[in-house]
Amino acid sequence: MYGAAALEPLWDRTAAILRRAAAARAADLVALDTARVADPDWFVRPDMLGYSTYVDRFGGTVAGVEAHVDHLESLGVRYLHLLALLKARAGDSDGGFAVADYLAVEPRLGTMADVERLAARLRAGRISLCVDLALNHTADDHRWAQAARAGDPFYRDFYMVVSADEAAARDAELPQVFPTTAPGNFTPVPEMGGHVRTTFYPFQWDLNWRNPNVFLAMLDTMLTLANHGFEAFRLDSTAFLWKQDGTDCRNLPPSHYIVRALRAALDIAAPATLLKAEAIVPTAFVPPYFGADEGDGFEPECHLVYNNSLMVAGWVALAEQSAQLPHAIVAASGGLPRGANWLSYARCHDDIGWGAVLGDLAGIDPAPTQRLVAAARFLHGEGDSWARGEPFQSDGAALHGTNGTLASLAGLEAAQDDDAREAALRRIALVNALSIASGGLATLYMGDEAGLLNDRSYLADADHAHEGRWLHRPAMDWTARATPDARRIAGDIARLRAARIASGGAGAPRAIATAHPALLAIGCGTDTVFLNFSAAPVALDAAGHDRLTGATIADLPAWGMAWIEGEAA
Repeated sequence: MYGAAALEPLWDRTAAILRRAAAARAADLVALDTARVADPDWFVRPDMLGYSTYVDRFGGTVAGVEAHVDHLESLGVRYLHLLALLKARAGDSDGGFAVADYLAVEPRLGTMADVERLAARLRAGRISLCVDLALNHTADDHRWAQAARAGDPFYRDFYMVVSADEAAARDAELPQVFPTTAPGNFTPVPEMGGHVRTTFYPFQWDLNWRNPNVFLAMLDTMLTLANHGFEAFRLDSTAFLWKQDGTDCRNLPPSHYIVRALRAALDIAAPATLLKAEAIVPTAFVPPYFGADEGDGFEPECHLVYNNSLMVAGWVALAEQSAQLPHAIVAASGGLPRGANWLSYARCHDDIGWGAVLGDLAGIDPAPTQRLVAAARFLHGEGDSWARGEPFQSDGAALHGTNGTLASLAGLEAAQDDDAREAALRRIALVNALSIASGGLATLYMGDEAGLLNDRSYLADADHAHEGRWLHRPAMDWTARATPDARRIAGDIARLRAARIASGGAGAPRAIATAHPALLAIGCGTDTVFLNFSAAPVALDAAGHDRLTGATIADLPAWGMAWIEGEAA
């Protein structure tokens, strides 16, 4: 990335950071390092279950999260991702992803000392703490950005500034992440003497990774956070790190080199720590984020990568009552390298980004866009739909994204009678089963285990009203856990997790052909999981013992599932 001439001085400075971080590592973290080096597949286990939440929405503060660790333990959680924990910019902050200080906690949430206490409590419960590390950009009020704005040449080179003409020329060929609320990829900043590159929002200034000082600063930041007790980093927007004219500036090889270097640093100074790639890209571009062999042996990159395509495929399957797309995604999810795993999920803090599976559908259907638009419209509640999603940053006419909680999207919000409620609860179980049976680190999003519905109160908040994703970011309703619906959902999750543990299933899934277009079969460990994405009953090819119910199953009801002991023929 930086050329042979820069290598020796860059390595000397890198080594100094590594030595300093290793020397500062606490004894209990060193012990954890030793245990995980001896068991490198510790996170590829059948009992691994994750949980993702905003601190304020879950517990109010970091100390409040600690007070509810018992809830996580009751679910069997082994991995906790606290979203947007670090200090964000004042005002709008893209849900906290515009970071003003990587080494401080958002003041209203607590302190780094509170985090260290929480991390210790979580470790006692065998739960690893994950934090977001925004690599692509900082907030415009980060101290690096403030120094750059003030004219400091060292920090001005941390960012990318172009003329108005160049910004216009590049915008003509670059895709846009938020075309409605934040169009364009550049923002005029007079103090910087031009247009600053801002791929996401105008207040998120892209870092100039061509500058090795950016690499060193972020390396130091990451290792310092690891020493505070974080055991995993969600690398935000990894696909966007390297910018090169004449390209779409996504998934370029140097982006992978950056992440491989960060992984190597962790393996040296804090090997208990995981890297997770937030690479929300088409399925074909995902495998390189696990690592690659380019002629000198396999170079590992991220331990975990989101299986975003599988999540999207599950909702397509529900909308069109066809298992065709999830079967294709499961089939494409095999072949993982050792020491790597998918992170699977039914819903998350983000929207359902339909474009991620366009390439996969193109191999199945000559009109993939129209098919996805139809699925999106169904989830937006059009026609006789039971779903209650809402389009993200569009009027729904163009293919973009869909917002909504798992329960509202699955029909629980619209259910007016017992039959509709039962169907919605089965659909909730179905998409959770897709996540859990697919072998990855299946991660629940806060509130989904209690069936929380869409929260439209965000519309009254000036800082949130423009951002439709707050629809599915409700505050945790602790009383809701006692409702019959919540007990049913949590019970289904517990049975699915127990079945996966019994099957020994973890890591890459296996797609198994079936005779019915709505029936998906997944090989998980020693077992076969059948999922019926249809409003009508479906017969299995042969009866089998279902680990979920203990009964012998020969057919599935509408939206039904079965975890059959033993592999399918």
